[in-house]
Amino acid sequence: MKNKFLKISLVIIFISFFILFNWNSFSAPFERDEGEYAYSAWLMRTDRIPYQDSFLQKPPLIIYTYLMGQYINPISVWPPRFLASIFTLFTAFLIYLIAKKEWGVHAGIFAVFLFISLVHFPPLTPFAANTEKFMLLPLVSLLALFVYYKDSNKNWPYVLAGISATLAIFYKPISLPVVLFIILFWLFKIYRLDISKKISNLLRPFFLILSSSIILSFILLIPFLKVLPNLFQESIIFNLSYASVFDNPFSNLLKYLGKFLHYWWILLFLLLGFVFEKPKNIFYYFLLLIISILTIFSTPIGHYYLIIMPFLALCCASLFDSLLNSLAKNEKQKTISTIIFLPIILFIMIIPFKEQFSFNPQQLSIWMYGTVNPFSESQEVAKHLKEITKDDDLVFVAGSEPQIYYYAQRKSISRFIITYPLNMPTPYREEYQKELMSEFEKNPPKAIILSTREISNLWDEKSPKIFINYFNDLISKNYNIIGGYVWETNEKGHWQEPLDPKLLQNASLILLSKK
Repeated sequence: MKNKFLKISLVIIFISFFILFNWNSFSAPFERDEGEYAYSAWLMRTDRIPYQDSFLQKPPLIIYTYLMGQYINPISVWPPRFLASIFTLFTAFLIYLIAKKEWGVHAGIFAVFLFISLVHFPPLTPFAANTEKFMLLPLVSLLALFVYYKDSNKNWPYVLAGISATLAIFYKPISLPVVLFIILFWLFKIYRLDISKKISNLLRPFFLILSSSIILSFILLIPFLKVLPNLFQESIIFNLSYASVFDNPFSNLLKYLGKFLHYWWILLFLLLGFVFEKPKNIFYYFLLLIISILTIFSTPIGHYYLIIMPFLALCCASLFDSLLNSLAKNEKQKTISTIIFLPIILFIMIIPFKEQFSFNPQQLSIWMYGTVNPFSESQEVAKHLKEITKDDDLVFVAGSEPQIYYYAQRKSISRFIITYPLNMPTPYREEYQKELMSEFEKNPPKAIILSTREISNLWDEKSPKIFINYFNDLISKNYNIIGGYVWETNEKGHWQEPLDPKLLQNASLILLSKK
C-alpha cells in the first residue's frame, strides 16, 4: 500500500471506528470493580493504605492507574475510561505491527480492525476500565519485543521484556502462563540459534529479564511493604480460593464459546486458509491462544476473556493472509480483496449490537449490566448519602457496591468494601464476618446503604449467618430508613424520600441513618 491518500484514509477510518465503540462509555457509571479501584486510589490520596483499609483482589498497579486518573480529575468517572481506551489503542497498534512483521501490511490492517471488534464484544462487558484492558498492552508489548528482537544481541529488549512481563502480571496475575510461555519460547529460540548450544549463553538474557522484573516489582510494592501479608492474602490466596468454587468450570467456557460461535461464525471461513497454505508461525500464535483460554476457562466473568483477543486476532490475520495469497496475484489485488472482505466480516460481527452506538452513557450501563446490578443509580444514592453525613463520618455499604464510597467521598468503617469475601466458600469467610462485626462495634457507621440486589452478595443462603443475623438485628434497632432508589420499570427509576414501605420491594438501594 504505497498510496499516501489510501494510508491517511485508513487511519481516519480506523480512528472513527475506534471512537464509534467508545464515545458513549467514558461517562457511563462505574461498575463495582471500577468502584473498588477508584475507592482504593482515593484512600491513597487521603493517606490510607489499600489492602489494609480496603479489601482489594488485584495487585497494586491498577491503583496507580486510577490514581493517575484522579490527578486528571479527582471525582469523575471518565479519566480511567479514557486511559483504558488509550491502552487499547496502543495495544491495537502493536498488534498491527506484529501482524505486519509476520504476514505483511494487509494482515496488519485486518488484525487491527478485527481486534477492535473482538475486544469490544458486548457480552464481555468490555467498556469498564478493568484490569484486563490495561493488562493487554504490556502483554502484547512483550510479544512484540519477541517478534522484532528475538534474534537481537542487544541488552535493552530483554530489559523491556522483564518490565513488560511484570506490568502485565501486576495488572492481572492470570497473564502469568502466557508471559512465561513467551519468555521461555524466546529463550528456546536463542538456544536453537546458538551454534555452540551452550546453556550458559542463555544466562545473559535470562538475568536481564529477571533482574528488571525484580527491580520493578520492588518499586511497585514500596508503598505497600507494611501490608504485604494483606496484599498477598487478598490478591493471591483469596483469588485462588475464589477460582476453586466453580462446580462445573467447563460450563462457563462452553457458554462463552457458544456466544463467540453464534456472533462470530463468519470467522470460521478463515480456516479455509489452511487449505491453500499453512500460514507462517500459525502454531505459535495458536498455542498462545490455547494457553490464554486455559488461564480463564473456569470463570463466569466475561471481561476475563479479553486476554484471548489479541491472539485470536493474530491467528485470524495469519489465515486471512493465506487466503489473500491464494485469491490475489499481486499487491493491488490484495488491497482490493482486503477492502471488500474486511468490511463484510466486521459488519456481520457488529450488526447484532448496532443499538449500542446510539445509547447515552446511562442507557449503555443499563443495557450492559441491567438493573440487577445497582450501577446506574449509585451516583444518585451517593449524593444523598453525602448530604446526611460529614466528611469525617464513617459509613457502610451493605453489599458489593464500592463505587458508592467513591462517589460520596466517604470512608468505610471496614476494609470490606465488598461483601463477597464474607460469603464466598473460602477458609476465611467466618473470620471475615467476625472481623466486620468487631468493626461495627468499634465504629458504628453514621449511615448505611443497603443493597437489595442478590448479585451484590450481602448474604448467601449457603454462607454462615454470623454477620447477616447481627446486621439485620442492628439496623432494625439502631437505624431509620431515609429513602431509596425505586425502579418503576426495568429502565426507569427515581429517588424516593421518604420511602413508602409499599415501595421497599422495588428499591435497589436503601439509605439508612443512625438513630
